[in-house]
Amino acid sequence: MERFAIFSGTYNLLMGGVKDFKQSFYTQEEALKEAKRIAKRELFIHWVQIFDKKTDKAKIYRIVGKELVEDSTNPCKVRL
Repeated sequence: MERFAIFSGTYNLLMGGVKDFKQSFYTQEEALKEAKRIAKRELFIHWVQIFDKKTDKAKIYRIVGKELVEDSTNPCKVRL
């Protein structure tokens, strides 16, 4: 698995899970590009997380109107 992992799903239970894992990428830019693609094309996906395996930090996004919105209400969020 590459450094930046994408997780997404319908419900964000904050517990993680292998079923929410989508793909991994070498760079954060590649991961963000895929997260934006998920937001535009996946009808029943409501959140996306980009996790940096090297730093153990993540950005969590909600999907609003087919766009990514950083989730500022999530108390577990850690910035990349």
